[in-house]
Amino acid sequence: MKKHLLAGLASGLALFNGPALAADAAPKICVNRYVTAVVIDDILRGVAAGLKAHGIPTEEMTIQNPEADAGTQQTLAQSFVSSGCEIILAITTPGAQVFKRVTDTIPVVFLGSATPLEAGLISSIAYPGGNFTGVANPAPVEADIDLMIEVQPKIKRVGIIYKSGDPAGDHLAKRAAAHLKARGLVPLEAPIANAGEAMQAAQTLVASGVEAIQIPGDSTTTSAMPAIVRAATEAGIPVFGGLREGMEYGALLSAAYDFETLGRVGADLIKRVLDGEDPGTIPVHVPDTSGLELHVTKARELGITFPPGLLARASATY
Repeated sequence: MKKHLLAGLASGLALFNGPALAADAAPKICVNRYVTAVVIDDILRGVAAGLKAHGIPTEEMTIQNPEADAGTQQTLAQSFVSSGCEIILAITTPGAQVFKRVTDTIPVVFLGSATPLEAGLISSIAYPGGNFTGVANPAPVEADIDLMIEVQPKIKRVGIIYKSGDPAGDHLAKRAAAHLKARGLVPLEAPIANAGEAMQAAQTLVASGVEAIQIPGDSTTTSAMPAIVRAATEAGIPVFGGLREGMEYGALLSAAYDFETLGRVGADLIKRVLDGEDPGTIPVHVPDTSGLELHVTKARELGITFPPGLLARASATY
């Protein structure tokens, strides 16, 4: 599946360099992809396909990746404003939040944000207000935890890794801890400042005696899934959550979104803004999850058996 995704990404990104419909009509679209992650690759592939379907030329599109570094991102945001960007595509919650501080006039379409309302990007889902609109994908934290308990009903101590100070990370970790407690489990939190701290966080949780690690889903933490899964697998414990990024690298299960489709919706919103609609009056799109993904190979490696009913509900297996 990973090879398929990478091949698809190459094809999708090639669309950004397709033949112009009218070179002088190409809008200056500036993209902050925020970090390297599989789900963001999927989003960009969908955006590319959607823009092509709308006949929007992309010669003036710029894609920047600050790799979740706050200083780099601030410089990037200021350069987008000063260089005459006509519309900004901001991926992830922190990737969009930086633009709240630098512009209230350039339209901003956000994608891949689990917590746009809580982070202050918008005033409401129905009427976002200001210069923002976009696609929200609320992380399925509670659903992932319920599925984890279905797979391991005797589990008691669960580690949570998240990026501290991230508006999505903090909120999602709080939700995860609250739901674990509500289900009678003991949450142990291991906040990180950047992806480079993820392996140490996982090792600390393992040493603390957790029986599983839950990844609520902020983009910095999901980008570090290879290190987290490696540390957990060495200790013989499973990792749950992390959306498709997690599944690609060995998380046991996750409710899933079709992020390529979300990217196409983002392209639809870009088209509406370019056609003159006020972004603050365009309702934020909130999709349903597209299914449940299970990592059967990793489960077998860890000696874990999925209940037959769960396997029957899976939309994808690894």
